[in-house]
Amino acid sequence: MSFDADLTERLRTAGSEEGFARVGFAEARRLGEESEHLDAWLAAGRHGEMGWMERTAEVRKDPRHPKMLTGARSVVVLAASYRRRGAFAGPAPARVAKYAHGRDYHNVLTKKARRLSKLLTDQGYPSRVAVDSKPVFERAWAERAGVGFIGKNCCLIVPGLGSHVLLACIVTGAPLEPDAPMERRCGDCSLCLTACPTGAFVDARNLDARECISYLTIEHRGPIPEVYRDGIGEWMFGCDVCQDVCPYNQSARQDAGMEPFEPGERWDDLEASDFLRMDEARFSAWAEGSALKRAKREGLARNTALVLGNRGEACHLP
Repeated sequence: MSFDADLTERLRTAGSEEGFARVGFAEARRLGEESEHLDAWLAAGRHGEMGWMERTAEVRKDPRHPKMLTGARSVVVLAASYRRRGAFAGPAPARVAKYAHGRDYHNVLTKKARRLSKLLTDQGYPSRVAVDSKPVFERAWAERAGVGFIGKNCCLIVPGLGSHVLLACIVTGAPLEPDAPMERRCGDCSLCLTACPTGAFVDARNLDARECISYLTIEHRGPIPEVYRDGIGEWMFGCDVCQDVCPYNQSARQDAGMEPFEPGERWDDLEASDFLRMDEARFSAWAEGSALKRAKREGLARNTALVLGNRGEACHLP
């Protein structure tokens, strides 16, 4: 297949101008090793209540699937950094994963990726944008496009930026020049595997979502099993433990974060206990434009109750 090197570089430049820290390209084809891993993961039930993972498995394996983009020739991978060592925002004493401190990445990255996609559609190439909203195996494509490599904690690690990155993909019919895939570099390090408070890792790059704090506090509905409640600690939404211990994050740049992901005024004058008193109207207004909407009001109230219980302070008994 002949590639359009000029269009490839135009997209790389435009992606950088949009604020993406990395832009990579891969040839669209069926995923091999990744497909086998996905099948085994689903067969073991490690996706928990995320039924959509099973329903869309075949689409995830091949971007040329009729339900994605028949005739796809390339996958564009865009990585945005939200890196801030030591930065913290959240309703005290609860903690919120760093990626959710600012504006909802779905909205921010989708708008930026669509502007890049227009460069392709203007040239007559069909294109589809995916930001955790379509069945695209983003991390696998990022690895194939040379953007980063998948670490033992299942996160994408971008040398120089660490794993505090968010991904957007464009599946397109354009013949873009692919980048060289990146090899995995974790070596003998297993800090992330042993640091997990709930022991969610079966082994390297094999996570049981049903035991993961991020899954339990965001995707899981209903009561959280007692066996995991102590491990949740102060995490009200998501978890950063397996990323915070990663050496690649210790040495990452400190000035690389995309501005919309910085904490805003949303957290001012707010305490964790407020989530036990919020009605639906107040929650909807507060959570507008935030990734925290994913957990819903009931979920955040449930998580808050666990956090305050783990703190064990008498002032929270009422």
